[in-house]
Parts: sequence; structure tokens; C-alpha cells
Amino acid sequence: MEPSPRRSADGADREQLAGRRPADRRVRVARRTSPFFRYAGPGTVTARPAASAPTQPIARAAARGRRILFGRPLASDEEADERLSIPKALAVFSSDNLSSVAYATEAIMFTLLAAGTASFWLTIPISIAIVTILGIIVISYRQTIRAYPNGGGSYIVAKENLGQMAGLVAAAALLVDYVLTVSVSVAAGVAAITSAFPGVPADVRVPIATVCILAVMLVNLRGIRESGTVFAVPTYVFLVSMLALIGVGLGRAMLGDVPQVGGVDAVAVPVETLGLLLLMRAFADGCSAITGVEAVSNGVPAFRRPEARHARTTLAIMGALVALMFLGTSWLAGVTGALPSAHETVISQIGRAVFGTGFAYYVLQFSTMGILILAANTSFADFPRLASLLARDGFMPSRFAFRGERLAFNAGIVALAFLSIVVLAAFGGRVEALIPLYAIGVFTSITLSQAGMVAHWWRGRGSGWRPSIAINGFGAVATGIVAVIFAVAKFALGAWLIVIIIPLLVAAMLYVGRQYRRRRLETEVPEGSVIGPPRRHQRVIVPASDVTRDVVQAIRFGRTMSDDVTAVHVTDDIETGERIRTRFERQLPGVPLVVVESPFRSLVRPLVRFLEDAAERGGDDVLVVLLPEYVPRHWWERFLYNENGRRIRRALLGQSNILVAEVPYRREV
Repeated sequence: MEPSPRRSADGADREQLAGRRPADRRVRVARRTSPFFRYAGPGTVTARPAASAPTQPIARAAARGRRILFGRPLASDEEADERLSIPKALAVFSSDNLSSVAYATEAIMFTLLAAGTASFWLTIPISIAIVTILGIIVISYRQTIRAYPNGGGSYIVAKENLGQMAGLVAAAALLVDYVLTVSVSVAAGVAAITSAFPGVPADVRVPIATVCILAVMLVNLRGIRESGTVFAVPTYVFLVSMLALIGVGLGRAMLGDVPQVGGVDAVAVPVETLGLLLLMRAFADGCSAITGVEAVSNGVPAFRRPEARHARTTLAIMGALVALMFLGTSWLAGVTGALPSAHETVISQIGRAVFGTGFAYYVLQFSTMGILILAANTSFADFPRLASLLARDGFMPSRFAFRGERLAFNAGIVALAFLSIVVLAAFGGRVEALIPLYAIGVFTSITLSQAGMVAHWWRGRGSGWRPSIAINGFGAVATGIVAVIFAVAKFALGAWLIVIIIPLLVAAMLYVGRQYRRRRLETEVPEGSVIGPPRRHQRVIVPASDVTRDVVQAIRFGRTMSDDVTAVHVTDDIETGERIRTRFERQLPGVPLVVVESPFRSLVRPLVRFLEDAAERGGDDVLVVLLPEYVPRHWWERFLYNENGRRIRRALLGQSNILVAEVPYRREV
């Protein structure tokens, strides 16, 4: 028997060989080597890095630039190496929560100042109440991580246990909060450094903040492990500086040398009576210290194995550090006599009183600026991940679900940077203007998440469900009360804007989801159906400007699709049309040419009308329009060619019974 070579879809040549005996049969498989693909199994090949390498000079230069900025492209199977250890995870996911101690105390005092400095004694009781809420949330989220070891963010928990609408509300609230987190933290970081250098003009705050946001964006585009490595040093310098500030301040107070702030004038605020609404506003402002707690629960998949245990440990460490630093800062603000000022932050005043104006003070200020700016990294870690989950479920554009060359969700990272810069510029980079909008979203999402966990434990009723449901139930009630306090106390100061934006964002996600569902229904192929050969007759029409190589190639391709191929030439000179018809009859026999005379010199519109009429006359026939496309050698030549083809394609796109395809022609010399 003669060998019968056969090439499979994976590029391997298979030859059936006969042996000496009648039943002796074997197959020889010869696999072709390729610099672009490697064999991965029957009918499957895996692309090598060379397959994704650009071929054009400009594209190659852009790829080299991306490699310099972001590093080499990472394969999907390298994701495990990109995961975070606990020290790096603390820098990535906890920077928002840790940094909030730099402005939470000042936010409380700023609100209480309306009732006079005599009301500052309430700072400590309010701080204790906030730390209590923080403890409840930390314990509740440790429960959530235990129940959802693969990642239990507010969106997932609320969607699975309370329904899709509750999940979308939680997601919208978190997305808004992430944008505000970047704006507030970066604005506070810029304010910290301008406090150390009073000569810096206020009108440069927004440009400086914009540069900082873009810098954080670029680092995050390099991948989550890279961002953890870069941001770990500033995070731990800030931790050491703050703990040293509290320790030295406490030590001096115990020795009788109480640090005192001097030379600071309080900012002017409208006078108010110390009442329930003012206390609610002060409590709401101070609750900014709680923001960012949910980030660890959202980012469980980014931890090294065992993910859940490492995430729970990181969450506990973060909660303990925030509680210690927040209470310590509030106590120091009271004993040192710090005041909310328009020119110097409270943390700067405390640092100056405790350390003086030496090296330690500037380390504190620069590390505070660093951690506040890097607090945006928590949002850059979680916003893209949440957007990818929403895109996977069909509620955001699908581009948000795809990872870039460095395994980062590039679309989400860039979108977050853009939105944050817009918000920052709209409010002039002023922290006090942004704070009223802040944190209402995060408490809404936390409340929905904890309520979802209550439903989760109630349905499962497994071992230990009673204490678990009690913890999450108490957390849901506590954070729900805080969310109501936020809405009431901050509504007139700007929270009304968030109350409007969240429903609008939910409506937008529902609209996107409806569009994607409609598309799936329109294109779905039932699994039980068998696709046979086409039953409808196909007619092919090729617009022809003359007998040229690109037109000939399109006609030859059309003949492989159908025996009914027609060329159409639109002209305002009938004599030229007849000359071209003569060439067609001589050089392309069997292909009729229809000449469409256009007395008003319009070329594209009459051709489109002719094609529409042809499709209507054809009944159920499929009209295939093949557009010859000349491929230029250089990118700068593109605007010279194929303009009419692009206009024809746009006009015919979506027409019933009309298919449009381009047939590229590349010149050989």
C-alpha cells in the first residue's frame, strides 16, 4: 500500500503505512517545527512569544517602549509567581486603610471645630466608637474569607445570597468609593507635603496630584507583584514613623514633657451648636479610617497559597495597626493642642511638636505623603478586579475582563486613573471638599456583604453557623447604621451626589447586561443542532473601478464562493464605462459588468442603492459584496487609498441579506 500523507489542523503530517502482514498498519506522525507555535496535543498548538511579536517597525518600537516601562510580557502560567506574600499584600491591599489615620482624626476635629475647640474632647470617644466598628468589620470579613476562600468581595457575596440587583448596588457603591479613594488619598498626600513646605502655591496641587496618580497607574500596569515590591518600602517607613511618633509622644507625656503645638491658627468655619447632627457628621468624617477594609476580602486570589489563611492574617494585622495608630493620633492631637488649619495638617503639627523640625519630622511628612499617595494603590488593585468580574458577568464592557501583557487588568487601571483625575480636578484637589462624598459607598457595600453572609449561613446551617450568623448579623446592623448616619449627616454637604450616581451606575450596568444578553440570544446556536451546508443561493457582486489586479483577485475569490459573480462600475462618463466593459468581456469572460451611470457625479451612494435593490430583488438570496482593498506598504499611505470602500462598508453594515467582505491585495514589488 502506498503511504497516504494527511496534514491535520495542528500542522502535523500523518502517513498511514502498511507492514508485511495484511493487518499490520501503523501511522507515522511528522510534526513540523515552528518558531511561532509548539504542539500541545491533538488538534491544539500553543503560541510561542514570537507569535505575538510585532512585525512592523513602529509596532516593534512601541513594544520595546512597553518592555522598558512595564517589563517583559508574562505568560498566563506565570500568574502563580505574581502572587503576594503577607508583607507585600499589606502594602498593596492595606495602604488605603493604614493611610486613613493621617486624616481621619483631622476630619473629626474639623467638624467639631464648628462648636468651638472646647468640643475637641469628644475626639477620643468618637475615635473609640469608630475603632469598635472597625473591629466588627474585621471580624465579619474574616468570616467572609473563611466562607469564600477563592475571593468573597461584596459583589460576589451580595449577588449569590441576596440576588443580582443587590450585587450590582454593592458593585456600584464600591466602584464609586474606589474612585474617591484615589482622589482623596492623593489630595491628602499632596497636602501633607505642602504642609512641610508652606511656600508651595495652592494652584499646583492638582497638577502634582495628577502626576502622582499617573505614576501609581504606571507601576500597577507592571503587575501586582511589581506594585507590591515598589510600594512596600514607603508603607513600612510610614508604619515605623507613626509608631515612633506615638511612642515618643507617649513617652514624653509620661515623663512630664508634654509636646505642645504652637504658632497655628484654626481654620475659619461657620459656628454651630453642639448637637446630634454635628456629632453624626464628626462620626461620619472619622469613619474614613475604616475605608479599605474590604480590599483584602476582594483580593484573596492575589495571595500566595493558602490564600484564605494569608488573607485572614493580613486582615487581622491591618485592623490592629489601624486601631493603634488611629487612637494614638487622636490622643496626641488632644494633648498637643493641634488645630485644623488651612496651612498645615494636624499630623504635621503633631510631628513638629513631638520630633521638632529635624530629620525625623521630614521622614514622617514624606512617608505620610508616600502612604497617602500609595493608598490609591488599594483601589488600583481592587477596582480593575471588580470591573473584570462585572465584565465577566456581562455588566461592563468585555475589554475590562482581559489581562494585559503583565497579567494586569489594563482597561480597569487606566479607567480608574482617568476618573480619579477628573474628580480631583473638579474639586480643586481639596480634601475637605472630597471627604463628604467619601465612605458612603464603602459602608453601603459592606452592609450588603454582611447581610449576604447572614443569608449564606442561614441557608447552609453547617457547623458553627450560629456564632457566624451572629457576627455577620451584628456587622450588617452596625455598618447599616453608619451608612444611614452618612446619608443623613452628609447629604446636604455633597453625599446627595453619591446617592444619585450609584443608581445611575446600576442602571448603566443593567443596560450593558441587557445588550449582551440580547446579543447572546441573537447569535446563540443550540447545542443539539447540526450545522449543514448552506441552502440559500449566494450572489457575489464586486465593485470595480477598472480591470486592475486587486479587482481581478476579488473576482477570482468570488468565483470560489458562487457561480453567480457580477462586477459593477459606477461612472459619470458612459464612454469610459463602455471601454471598461469591453476589457471585461475580453479579459474576464463569463463575468458580466453592470455599468451604473451617475449624472450627478456621486459614486458611492448610487452603488449602495444598486446593491440594496439587488438584494431586494434577490428575495432570500444572500448578496455577498466583495470590496477590493489595496494594502499600502507604509502606514502614512493609508489615507490615500480605499476611502470609497470604507464608505460602502459603513453604508451596507447591518443590511438584511447583504454580507460585506474585504479582499486585500498587497503589491509584490
